[in-house]
Amino acid sequence: MVDRKRYLLSINSILNAQLLYVSDKSTELLRLTLIVFATICFLGAFPALGQESNVLDLRSASFEKPIAIDGAWDFYWSELIEDPSSAESIPIIANVPHQWPDLELNGATLPRTGFGTYIKKVRLPSSSSDWGLEIPHFFSAYNLYVNGDLLHSSGQVAKTREDYSPQRVPKIVSLASVDSNYLEIVIQVANFDHHKSGFFYNIEIGDLSMLERKFNRRLSFSVFVAGGLFICGLIVIFFSIVFRQLLNQVSFFGMFSLAILYHILGSDTYPLHIIFPNYDFYLALRVESLTAYLAALAGGLFVFNFYDRQTKPWMKWFVFGTIGAFLLSSLVLPPIYVSEVYFYSHIVLIAFNLLFFYLIVVAKVRDGFAPPHIVGAFALIYLWSFMEIFEHLDWVDVDFTLRVSSMVIILILSNLAILASLVYQVNNAELTQAEMGYQKNRQTMLSLISHEIKMPIASLQMNMEMLKMSSERPEKFEKVKDKIVGLSLNAVETIKRMLHDFIYFMSLDQKSNDQLSFDDIKCFISDNWSLQLYANASVDLDLKQYPTDKLTLKYILNTVVGNAEKYTKSVDKPVEIHLEGTREAVTIEVRDFGIGMSEEQLAKMGTEQAKIDENQEITGMGFYLAKELAQRLGHELSITSRGGEGTSVFVQIKRV
Repeated sequence: MVDRKRYLLSINSILNAQLLYVSDKSTELLRLTLIVFATICFLGAFPALGQESNVLDLRSASFEKPIAIDGAWDFYWSELIEDPSSAESIPIIANVPHQWPDLELNGATLPRTGFGTYIKKVRLPSSSSDWGLEIPHFFSAYNLYVNGDLLHSSGQVAKTREDYSPQRVPKIVSLASVDSNYLEIVIQVANFDHHKSGFFYNIEIGDLSMLERKFNRRLSFSVFVAGGLFICGLIVIFFSIVFRQLLNQVSFFGMFSLAILYHILGSDTYPLHIIFPNYDFYLALRVESLTAYLAALAGGLFVFNFYDRQTKPWMKWFVFGTIGAFLLSSLVLPPIYVSEVYFYSHIVLIAFNLLFFYLIVVAKVRDGFAPPHIVGAFALIYLWSFMEIFEHLDWVDVDFTLRVSSMVIILILSNLAILASLVYQVNNAELTQAEMGYQKNRQTMLSLISHEIKMPIASLQMNMEMLKMSSERPEKFEKVKDKIVGLSLNAVETIKRMLHDFIYFMSLDQKSNDQLSFDDIKCFISDNWSLQLYANASVDLDLKQYPTDKLTLKYILNTVVGNAEKYTKSVDKPVEIHLEGTREAVTIEVRDFGIGMSEEQLAKMGTEQAKIDENQEITGMGFYLAKELAQRLGHELSITSRGGEGTSVFVQIKRV
């Protein structure tokens, strides 16, 4: 829209041309009459031209919050203007925010690349406030003039790609140097490298301190979320690589967190660009798209590996093939095409998110396998991704607080999911280890039984042969029948004991279910064995701080006491039990006074290579079982020889 002065000058030129046909005597009078008449008619028909054109009047605004300077701006295409009076063309009315292809000039749509100037007049209230402007970004370089003074430049504005330099740093511009409540804002913009162009984001005007607080709050939130993502990602990857206590798939979540980290630092408030104002625009453009694609890749790897049974081959081909093409485009295409592919790739990313969420839902519905923390975290991640995508596509304007709050909740749920996964993996590892131990013990027990059961079976077989032979000689039978029956009964009892020991040992219920004090253990021994007991406690041990299982402990001590008594001769001193209590542990010693044991015999005690013979039956299956059960309870079972004075077996119960 042309201003009043230029329009009247045009009318004056037309009238002067018409008056050339009027006689010289009446020229001056007629000329004056026609000018006055035309002016009155013009002002009556277009009253708006009697006022200032394109002015945003904010004199009655309260400014409780910043006000967007949107709506109609004068836009001069292919002109870099500092003073509006020097304009060479009539401006286009641009309703901002917008992009250049939204406008037409002479019936043709404007291109995305080029340069131009935006002009807007603003009237502010007469107050002592310090005013400021918040400028998120213009694509891709701009100069800001207010009342003819250059207040800020971002990049280098020029008319050719060779002379211009893009930059992307948000700015709060102080208007303290502008000594007027009437502002004539002139913004020169140039873009030769980005899919987006021109006045894409609103600028806001308001109290300077309010704008700075608002911007710093957004900046702090962004840095906080980025820090959370950084810590979360590193911890997950660290544990996955070093300790291997997390599910392998969770490491992909760590990669996703680190990839999203750049999106937080390199967009919106652009904290990374503020810290490094000379950060190369072209590098930032490529890294922004690369990290977005890598985040999608990490998310796909996580979901496809976590829900492998639900994933179809075509899903992997579709996701990984598309992401591969996107990654390649970010590396080889010119900047403007990199930004264009990145812009439209968000539509494909929406499809990826829907596919990932579909797999999680299918896993939950069909198989019931979907940890709630992971489902919740990914549901919010998808919601957050949708908000970011819609914001990037300029489909909706998502509140910054909502976006940040969503990311904070995502971090909380993600960490809970990681913790749950860690606990699950540890429990699973313990179960696997227990199962492996169970199988090992099972094989060991079978080997021992298969070895030791040969003797009673051989005894039974021999007895059967003796019965068969003696049946032909009745007088012989009467002499040996009692011996044969006795040997057979002993063999049967031996087999029964082996089976009992095997069944008991293979049970997985040997745990420390009882909490005993020193006196409890003393009474327990006195009630079960009629042996001389010597008890000595160095301190007061009344508290029940010694965990064990009475039934299993009885089995262990029965084995040890039985072996001690078996190899105690009638001339030897009887077996004794010594009980010693300290703050750290209670030790039960079963002491015999036989011939003792050799070093070779001690070395074989409690091992899978233990063997049975007539003289050293203690080195067989019974002592091996006792030692294994003691370990299951967390006790220590050891044996020592006192030379020719006998053997001592120790059971140590540690304090908790």
